[in-house]
Amino acid sequence: MQKINKINQYLLERYPTIWNTRVVWMLLLGIAIHLIFFFIGFVSHASPSTLQSSGAVSDYLSSGLVFVHIIISVLMIVGWLVFMFKNNAFKSFYPSSGKKLFFEFFQYFIIIFISSTFYFSYMTGFRLFINYKYDDEKMEKNIDVINRTNAFLSQEIELYTLDNRLFPKEFYDYYCETEINKIDKNQKYFVYHDRVYQYWSLYEKVVTERDKYGEFIYPEEEAKNRTGLAYFETSQNQKSRVYYFKNKVQDLSAYIPTTAPSYYNFSDVFYNVNENLSPHIRKYRYEAGIPIVEDNDTFKKHKALINQKTTELLQSKNPKAIEELMQDFLAISKEFDIRNNLNAKDWARLVSHPDNYEVKQFIKKYLPKAGQDYDPNRAPDGYYDGIETALDSTAVSADNYLNENGEIVKDTVSIRDLNPNLAQEVSPKDYFRKNMSGYYFYTTDLRYLLENVDTVKTYDFFTETVHYFLWFAFGLATFIFGFRVTNMRSLLFSIVSAGVIILLVTLFCVMTAFVFNLRNEFFIFYTMLTVGIVILLLPFLTLKRMSKLFSSIFMLITINAFPIFIWLILIIINEHQTANCRFNSQIGGLENDCIGFLDEFGFTLSYLILIVSMLFLYFYKGFIKKWKALPE
Repeated sequence: MQKINKINQYLLERYPTIWNTRVVWMLLLGIAIHLIFFFIGFVSHASPSTLQSSGAVSDYLSSGLVFVHIIISVLMIVGWLVFMFKNNAFKSFYPSSGKKLFFEFFQYFIIIFISSTFYFSYMTGFRLFINYKYDDEKMEKNIDVINRTNAFLSQEIELYTLDNRLFPKEFYDYYCETEINKIDKNQKYFVYHDRVYQYWSLYEKVVTERDKYGEFIYPEEEAKNRTGLAYFETSQNQKSRVYYFKNKVQDLSAYIPTTAPSYYNFSDVFYNVNENLSPHIRKYRYEAGIPIVEDNDTFKKHKALINQKTTELLQSKNPKAIEELMQDFLAISKEFDIRNNLNAKDWARLVSHPDNYEVKQFIKKYLPKAGQDYDPNRAPDGYYDGIETALDSTAVSADNYLNENGEIVKDTVSIRDLNPNLAQEVSPKDYFRKNMSGYYFYTTDLRYLLENVDTVKTYDFFTETVHYFLWFAFGLATFIFGFRVTNMRSLLFSIVSAGVIILLVTLFCVMTAFVFNLRNEFFIFYTMLTVGIVILLLPFLTLKRMSKLFSSIFMLITINAFPIFIWLILIIINEHQTANCRFNSQIGGLENDCIGFLDEFGFTLSYLILIVSMLFLYFYKGFIKKWKALPE
């Protein structure tokens, strides 16, 4: 305590402003609390189970820690103000230069910023822990093992059907037609219950011309010959479209030992370390009856690589290699604390059907509660995940379908024409249910953990967030500074006056809109700009002509609202820019996305305005001293 008193005495004698603002002690206290939050962030997710739910990067908000943050910040700032206002040297006519005056404001700004940014320390500790425990090299190896072993988890029958296969290269290059009504019965096709598969080579047509409605023109020759359309792709810049048409049916019987669900067909990516693409992206979506490719080329290549590795492992006829891969996977699962009841030996036995490696048994995604039936479409938390594991085809009961031109066409093909034994076979849905094993593995928890690790490593928690804290610190600092250089009466009158001015401007704009039918947004902007200029000039115009209280009211409004005034000017310029762009686009018949400079520069302008506001306050300090020198 004696040491603290000595330091305070030293500051009082040599640096009275620093002593008065308590900035030294507030910075030390703030740094200490920042270290505590850093430690909390470092240990908060030490258990892998804390990463097994979505959005772990937002746990600071969802866990309630943000409320502790707010309470500590409020206590620090209020305590600081109490101690600072006990020795209000400036209000007691303590001599102070303009630079010292601004320096005092800047100390307020730093104190408030330090006292309100514990979130950054927490997130820094969180990220440091994740980078330490889940380093990139190790995680890359783990994800490779997970992606390769995922083929044997057999939790969704739809991932093992023939249309998923991408290896050998023929399956990658050829188009797999699965719509019954588009199957050529005179060519080779494959049937699994009510599913039909036929492989086609393709040729492409590039179209750049559009019709009067702005739609890409369908190739005339193919429309005339009614050539079957496989799918189309539109370029990212929307300037061209590639149509892929069916050419010839290809017989891939040599590569297909069975049409039933098989491990040979698996080509899914559990987790993509680079892009984190969902493993449940549907291969095609349909627009007006036409399938549009959704798979990213890179992602498709990754899927093909998984299919290749799985195929090569199965063809090696080495059950020991499969079991070792499963052991590595289960070791990773144990490290990540993923709930399961698998063991490598029994799991390998489930998979081992070397004739054609058909999927004979399935593993649950979670352990159902006592008396609860297992629902493959329900996540462990009780919510549906939107992915249907086993669906019977609707082709049997459908009466019509949409062709490639979007026209309704009556069914001409029955599934029984393609598969006469349909009635004697077990449907995929029933097969899946009857062959459900007692094993389970919480794949959702594993996926969440991988996503959270990747997100925490890459999430930019600073750039877009820090400017909110900067503006909070600036706004509160200007408010406190205004009170320091004036008094409570001036501050209260300025708040009331600002509210009255806003009300009057609003009523004026509304009245003008109704009476004179003047509803132009620029009229509102320029009305606000005019009022802002008047408020900015009034303190100078009334400095010696009106009472000191009157000048102080508009001086305080200027100090606190100057950043808003700058924003208003920039918004007006931005609106003029976009309005001019829209006008030119209409004249030229163009479809331009009119974007102003505010959208282009984004947060950069926010920081720039903050600096300009600081500079304004630095130069405005001279007027504040002149006002303070006036007699009461």
